[in-house]
Parts: sequence; C-alpha cells; structure tokens
Amino acid sequence: RQQYAQRSRVRKLQYIAELEGKVQSLQSEGIEVSAEMEFLTQQNIMLDLENKALKQRLESIAQEQVIKRVQQEMFEREIGRLRSLYQQQQQTPQPPTLGRSNSRDLDSQFASMSLKQKDPNSGRDAVSGPLRT
Repeated sequence: RQQYAQRSRVRKLQYIAELEGKVQSLQSEGIEVSAEMEFLTQQNIMLDLENKALKQRLESIAQEQVIKRVQQEMFEREIGRLRSLYQQQQQTPQPPTLGRSNSRDLDSQFASMSLKQKDPNSGRDAVSGPLRT
C-alpha cells in the first residue's frame, strides 16, 4: 500500500509539473500573440489612414475630371462659335483696309464681344444659339 501511495504521489507531482509546463508555454504563446496582435492593430490603423487618404485623392481626381470635361465642352462650344463667326465673316464682303487699322478693327470687335452674352428670356446664347447643359 505504501508503494501504491508513493507512486500515486509521484504521478500527481509529474502531472502537476506537466500542467505547470503547459501553463508557462501558454503564457509565452499568449505574450507572443498579444505582441503580434498589437503590431497588426497598428498596421490596421496605418492602412486605414492610407485608405482614407487614397479615397480623398480619388475623389479629388474625379472632381478634376468633371471640371476638365466641362472645360472641354466649353472650349468645343467656343470653337464652334468662332468657326461660325469666321464663316459669317468670310461670306460677307468687307472693304480692304490697310496695315494696322485692320488689326485695330479686330481688337475692337473682340473687346466688344462677350463670350457669355445671353438672352435671359430665351435661354439661348446670343451668338451661338441654344445653350447646352
């Protein structure tokens, strides 16, 4: 009986030692996982900030693209208006002028013209016709 009790105590001590080893191992693993989790949390914060910055940049680029598209349309309308004006001038005979006076006439014509003359009652551009939106 004594031997049985002694063997039982030895087995209990071995079991306790195994459990203590497992506890230490799990504590070490917990520390490592905690450090890795902290690192990943920091990485997540940095990536989130970068993502927000990229989204803002994308929005800014999209707004610039809209502005450029509107400018393109305005330029195309202005080109059409100028072509029409040029064709009208080519069709109407004008007396020949000498030297600088022709240049001055053009300067005064451009100075008197407004790129955005509008007839408020009709919704039409006074020079080129219906306004497009």
